[in-house]
Amino acid sequence: MSQRGYALDDGWYLDHAAGAAMTPGQDVLLQAHLELSPAAREQAAAITRIGGAMLESIDAPTGGDLSFDIDDIFARDADDTAVAEAATPEADSAALPDYLPDAVRAFMAEGDLRLRWEFLGPGLEKAMLWRGGDDERLWLLRARPGVAIPHHGHRGSELTLVLKGSFYDGEQRYQRGDVEEADPGVEHDIRIGDEGECVCLALTEGKLRFQDPLLRLFQVFTGL
Repeated sequence: MSQRGYALDDGWYLDHAAGAAMTPGQDVLLQAHLELSPAAREQAAAITRIGGAMLESIDAPTGGDLSFDIDDIFARDADDTAVAEAATPEADSAALPDYLPDAVRAFMAEGDLRLRWEFLGPGLEKAMLWRGGDDERLWLLRARPGVAIPHHGHRGSELTLVLKGSFYDGEQRYQRGDVEEADPGVEHDIRIGDEGECVCLALTEGKLRFQDPLLRLFQVFTGL
């Protein structure tokens, strides 16, 4: 699928369970998603259980029973397969808004980062947190209720985790803890929910693609 709502692709949870190397931006967004979404934690824990059972089967003595019961795996006590929580070093939490998950607070404290909101468009602000290779960026988007983000595509992948409020992509509604995952083939229109301010944590590769020449010119000044 080119686009999947609410949760990340299972490959992310597999990588997490296997301890695969991730960029700082990927790690922070995944940890924040697991922190905010009970469904994501359950999925990650289930994948961890299955992976552990498969390893136990592989390590079984020669001639042993290599089968395992999936239902039994899912019935195991969750405490045995708890998802690791992000470390949270001491930080000046009073200076940060309550909607920021601990994973983001820890990342900002470790890098001695401060929120610096910059104008992105009418009713829109951004705060850059990290830049990596291949033009990968981790940033916060803050938007007023009802604001529409013009039709756009992507030159690379885009992960958007809702921290506060909600937004719509077509008829699909995303709220706190949900992630929208879009690949370079996706073009869409985003509308912020009417119930209040929306804040998202976004991880993007490359700049957005706008068809409108005026928006492409404006993009020079916003850096997105």
